[in-house]
Amino acid sequence: MSDAHPPVPIIETTKLGPLYTIPMILHCPECTTRHIDEGDFAIKPHHTHACQDCGLVWRPAKVNTHGVQFLPGYKNDDD
Repeated sequence: MSDAHPPVPIIETTKLGPLYTIPMILHCPECTTRHIDEGDFAIKPHHTHACQDCGLVWRPAKVNTHGVQFLPGYKNDDD
């Protein structure tokens, strides 16, 4: 039998701060409309999102997120 222990998850504590926000491709869970944060919401840390189509308010994660057109490092060749 091995003395190996299961791996311990590593929590990146720098990503738990109030100013950190995770870019995500978001779709409304009710109507599936794409949700892209624009203006102040594109840079302001927040975790609650409101669908501009059906009005549903939801939280995709327990941390700050913002809806983006493209994930960082990815973009369509046409744009």
